[in-house]
Amino acid sequence: MKFKILDVQWHIGHQYEMLKFPFVEWSWLMQYKRRGFSKSIRGDIGNMFEYVCCYEPGVYDAAILHLDQDCLDPLLWEVGKGSVYRDMNEIIDDIPKIVIMHGTPYRPEGRVPYNDPQWMIDRLQQILGNNHMIVNSLQAARQWHCGIPIIHGLDPIEWFDLPKYPRVVTTLSPSGMPSYYDRGFLDEVKTALRRRDIIHCQIGVDCFPGSWDEYRELIGRSLIYFNPTKESPMPRARTEAMLSGACIITTPHHDADTFIQDGTNGFLIERDPEYVADLIESLICEPDRAIVIGQRGKHTAQQIFGWERFARTWEDLLSEVTLAHKTDVA
Repeated sequence: MKFKILDVQWHIGHQYEMLKFPFVEWSWLMQYKRRGFSKSIRGDIGNMFEYVCCYEPGVYDAAILHLDQDCLDPLLWEVGKGSVYRDMNEIIDDIPKIVIMHGTPYRPEGRVPYNDPQWMIDRLQQILGNNHMIVNSLQAARQWHCGIPIIHGLDPIEWFDLPKYPRVVTTLSPSGMPSYYDRGFLDEVKTALRRRDIIHCQIGVDCFPGSWDEYRELIGRSLIYFNPTKESPMPRARTEAMLSGACIITTPHHDADTFIQDGTNGFLIERDPEYVADLIESLICEPDRAIVIGQRGKHTAQQIFGWERFARTWEDLLSEVTLAHKTDVA
């Protein structure tokens, strides 16, 4: 028996791994408030779910809803991406709802008072109601004072560990939430690397893979992956790079210091652009050392970011939530 689950487009990388669950029959609700996506970006994703044009009571066992900290802003709650959650939450009242909170209570560039962490925590509790909430890191659960951490899982077979070029790569979109992703830190490191004539490729800014295969080959042929983020809970691209054998240089936030041993299977760094550039230069000059550390990081990722563990955790959660709902209804 499969769970019949309703979802809506939000985070394609995260949802791609969930769409592979053999115990779920997925439907995605069509919605006009968010942009579409390229089906080439993550395999043949369009064949992994059925689009439905409206919610039909009595058809589904549970629904997946999505939030991040931006959604809590009253303006975005009314006309922006927060309204997707609002509309679905209001319409669906006959099945359990599981909310994936993709962000943290950190939005310093936001409008006052909607940039205050305590305001965001209180606002989340208000709109969450009796819904179940999933977060993507242990630190995010502590920050929100609630939420069940389910750390992402990937299939190692899908990632390419190829002969490495002496370059650094970072996957980060060109704009949005500058402090959250610490784009200023990234720019300072890129400037320091240019002075050393070291190639750094920011995917989505400096290079644009045309397909998922091109993306995986780009990551798989890069000697070093640099992650500058401050608040992103468990960046997926970093795990992808680990599974591709890249040597990881990362900030220590959101549990990274629980699985990266500095200098052994990656590097933990603070916000010091010149130190990071010096470290990268030394690894470029000693590629064999970087490759050994990258292989250790790959082994770590295979051990703790496995897709099977991710799937089992979700299956257990869905079983518990749907059974409890049926018991309450009865």
